[in-house]
Parts: sequence; structure tokens; C-alpha cells
Amino acid sequence: MSHLSAIKKYYYSLLLLALTTMVTAQSLPIDFENAVSTSDFVDFDGGNAMVIDNPQSDSNNDSGKVAQIIRNGGEVWAGSKIVLSQSLDFSMQNAISMKVFTSAPVGTIVKFKLEGNGATERDAVTTVSNEWETLSWDFTGTPADFNEIVFMFDFGNIGDGSESSSFLFDDIEQYFGGFQIDFPVNFEEVDINYTTTDFGGNISTLESDPVVSNNNVVKVIKTVDAATWAGTTIGTPAGFASDIPLTLTDSKMTVRVWSPTAGTPIRLKVEDSNDPTHTCETEVNTALAGEWETLEFDFTNQAPGTELLSIGLSMGWTYNMASIFFNFGTEGAVAGEQTYYFDDVQFGSLVNNVDVTYFDNLSIAPNPTKDQWIINLPEKNINSLELYDLQGKLINKFYPSTYSLDIPADHLSPGIYFVKIQVKDSYQTVRLVKE
Repeated sequence: MSHLSAIKKYYYSLLLLALTTMVTAQSLPIDFENAVSTSDFVDFDGGNAMVIDNPQSDSNNDSGKVAQIIRNGGEVWAGSKIVLSQSLDFSMQNAISMKVFTSAPVGTIVKFKLEGNGATERDAVTTVSNEWETLSWDFTGTPADFNEIVFMFDFGNIGDGSESSSFLFDDIEQYFGGFQIDFPVNFEEVDINYTTTDFGGNISTLESDPVVSNNNVVKVIKTVDAATWAGTTIGTPAGFASDIPLTLTDSKMTVRVWSPTAGTPIRLKVEDSNDPTHTCETEVNTALAGEWETLEFDFTNQAPGTELLSIGLSMGWTYNMASIFFNFGTEGAVAGEQTYYFDDVQFGSLVNNVDVTYFDNLSIAPNPTKDQWIINLPEKNINSLELYDLQGKLINKFYPSTYSLDIPADHLSPGIYFVKIQVKDSYQTVRLVKE
């Protein structure tokens, strides 16, 4: 069977599944103890689901009942689904978690699909074998159009009915995974969803800066199996909370990066999360090896073979998602496994001779506020403070020349703001909330 034929057959099977006789509707959370039984599952294309006594009870999951899917033949997307009593609302509870047990190898894909008025899907990969673990799928920005949850374990392979094709799962829940990511991205805010989305063979994780321990960064491993185009989307598939305000005269973004070698090509792509054909890409090379540096990406200087920013803007395209590619154009098999880091993704031009930093003892209170923010930076002489709105518009600028300043907020509309605090040749950007 050709690849195209397999894809057509996959979506034809999903259409037949949607026409299957409906069963008793359920709601989240689901723990399989009472409300959901084997008859509530709708199996398809080689998946066989049932509710059973927990055969792997331990401290991570001591439930009496769990669900099991055994895949035996059929298609690479074989699985089962449950119909819910109403569509899922992701406006606040924007993620789904589920406990999983499998003896399949680490790295097995578990696809969680939503169906109803259309469909959307997310992937997670297992990190252990023969142990219960909790996997999660981020659906930030997903509309409330879906009332069916579909389980596809070991997606991409055909099951053989063996132990490694048998999967246990339990405790399916919605939860708040953080507010949608937006500029500036510094990976420091506790209530922001800093999920990253890998593709092409990258593995990205949020970790402490290996140079400055009190700073959070994203570590990117470009594996030996990585494609030339392996990359990392900065955020979830929903992109940023607001559009990137690119114009032909304001066309730059900056990213702080760490690369093991100088001369490494780093590509940055912006696109529309709702239309992946609307893109613009640009590329620069690192100048340093084994050190942090801030790179400036100008989207009027497009990468060869990619669309001009001027063309996209003339057609009314908007961009609300960004992806970064390390050592673009080289396969992992050629370069070997390499580790990179990135931080401080911002819109706007690079300020010469000014570096991003994280000031010790910085305090901002109250935050959120109704009338003012009080900024204190002991033992530092603050040269300037710049207040921006969520779209990057400068609202006010202060020159305190002291360690403390009150920023009035009573005249501002409720929402998210950012303050850029500069001390000599370094600065930090902090998120502010006006109630």
C-alpha cells in the first residue's frame, strides 16, 4: 500500500468510526471505578478496549479498576474511543493527563485525539517501561468543539497482541497547565505554560541554566536520528497569545542561544498556527562556542527558498507562532548528538552592548495590582524602566537613578504588561498583571 493510500484509509476509518452507533456518554474525570465500563468503548481498526481489575497496582496507581487496550493486527492507528456527555472546554483547564502502564520500549508514542466538530490530536511519548507514569497533552487554544476522546497507543506501528502491544491506562483528567505563552518569553513565570513542541528528532526540556543556576532555559538535544529540519516550536501548537507584530520596518526578533560550536546556523521561523503554509524564515550563525550570545533575526532577510515577509504581509498573513532550528540543514547522523540551549525570545531589535540578565533580590509587589507596582532592586542603581503592553507598545519610561520606584497602574486597563529594568549594561524583563 502506498503512503498516500494508507493516509486515505486512516481518515476513511475515522469517518466510519464517527458513524458508529453512539454509546452511553461520559464526562471527565474518568477513573474506571464505577461510571465507565467495557461497553462504553468504541474500538476501531485492531484495538480492543476493556475495563479490568488493576494487574499492576503500586504506589503510583493503586486503583482497583483500570482500562486496557490490546492491539492485534489492523492498522497503525488502531485504538478505541469514549463519547463524552458534552464538549470539553479548554479555556482554563487547558491540558489533559492520564496514567499509563506499558512494557513497550521507552519512547512509545501515545496519541490523544479529540473528535466531534472536526478533530485535533496531540502526541506524548513514554519515559519508562513496566511502570505507571502520568503523561499529559496540552490543548491550549483548542475550541470547545470536541466531545469524544480517542486513545491510540504505539501509534505508527501495527500491534501483534503481545505484552508490548498491551496498554493500561487510568485517571483521565483535565487540569490548568498555565496561561498561554506570549512575548517576552523568559521561562521564569510560574503561571505560564512553557510547553515546547519538538519535531524531526529534537528533544527539548525546560531546565536550569548550566551557567547561571537561578535562570530557566530550554535545553535542546538534536539526536543522532534528527532530520536536517529538526526543530522546536516555542510553545504549544496554539502559538502565542497575541500575534507577532511584524512589519517591514519592525521586522526583528532576538533569541539568546548557547551552542557548542561557533558558526552554527540557527534558523527562526514564524507562522500562523491556523495555517502552516503562512510562514517566514530567516537564519543567522553563532559567533561563539560554549558561551551565551544574543542573536538578532531579521525577517526581511528571508532564508533562501522561503517566502518573503513583504509577500506574506501584502496577503494579510499574520504570525503567532515561532520555531527555532539548531544546526539547520545538517542531519543528526552527520553531526552526532548535540546539545543546545535557548532563552529570552523577544520581539524587537538587539540593543547593542546590553545583555539579558537576572537580578538577585529583585522584588515587585503587589503583582497583580489594582493601583501601582513597587519595584525594588537593593544595592543596584536602576538606570531606566520601560513599561510595555502585551502588543509590545511602549506605554511609559522612567529614569529613577535609584534602587526603588513606584509605577502607577490605576489608569491602565486590566491585563498583562511587561517592565524592562535596565542597570548599566544589563537588563531584565518581568511580567506584570493589572487587575
